[in-house]
Amino acid sequence: MNKELHCRLQELGLESEVLNGVLLKLTTRSGAARTYGVEFKQRMTAELATAVHFPPFPPPLLCTTYLSESVAERLRARGIDYLDTAGNAHLAWDDVLIDVRGRRKRTVPAGRASSRAAGAFGRAGLQVLFVLLSWPETAAFTYRRLAEMSGASLGTVKTVIDELTRAGYLYERGDERRLARGAELLDRWSEAYSITLDTSLTLGEFAAADLSWWRDAEAELFSSGVQVGGEAGASIIDPHLRPASLTLYADRLPAQAIGRYRLARAENGNVHIRRRFWQAPEPESWIVPSPLIYADLLASGDPRQREHGDRLRSGDDRLKRIDRT
Repeated sequence: MNKELHCRLQELGLESEVLNGVLLKLTTRSGAARTYGVEFKQRMTAELATAVHFPPFPPPLLCTTYLSESVAERLRARGIDYLDTAGNAHLAWDDVLIDVRGRRKRTVPAGRASSRAAGAFGRAGLQVLFVLLSWPETAAFTYRRLAEMSGASLGTVKTVIDELTRAGYLYERGDERRLARGAELLDRWSEAYSITLDTSLTLGEFAAADLSWWRDAEAELFSSGVQVGGEAGASIIDPHLRPASLTLYADRLPAQAIGRYRLARAENGNVHIRRRFWQAPEPESWIVPSPLIYADLLASGDPRQREHGDRLRSGDDRLKRIDRT
């Protein structure tokens, strides 16, 4: 807890105590107390407020430099308490409610901003980031191999690696590069994916009266180079979700499957076919890597899929491994 945030808590009449270096116990003057798991974020946009993942226990307290009202509104809607250095705060438990809004952003002196690897989050850069998140061992690969896997140019790969290194998302160990701060990187990638990359991948939108066919078509789809993403892919990992739509990733429109299963073109259909932009280092299952499934769920804007995305991130081995880096 930095000095500015500590001062804001004091202004709110709260005593704070750090426990085990990672938990924060807040106590009101009346003695009401709650222990939070503190999550520090340097910046928070509306999209990131929708996409960012927090472990449910202990309850999270988001601490950041500044929250606009639109961002704060999304956090409140998700039941996430927050505090920023300007003094905006929402803290709610039992009979306690502290709700401060409208405080203005404090001016940051010139030269204080740190590198955020902004150039790595363009459309082609996001493709490189997807490869690094899906297969963290690829951080040690050559630029040429990363370019082949991501579909990006050598120049883009070099820019992404350089910027991620400067921002602390990659580091050198011996002769190899390794991924760091994976949880934060996945949050930022998921946010940028929904804004920049998602819609650019569309190959076609279709409607199907019956979506049950795809579960019986695994061999046919996979053999023709088609993989399943979105909530359909998520339902294979975790059966809690009953998918209402189907997202397929392919190199081109799978004409045979479209004809066989009578998919009709529709502007707002329930079957979304998207361009697969990556090459896996080795053959995998017929579902896309889970970082993309997770991003698909968040990009949908559907609260039901958002909830399933949180559950997926807490239970999927690949996503848990990213969060531990």
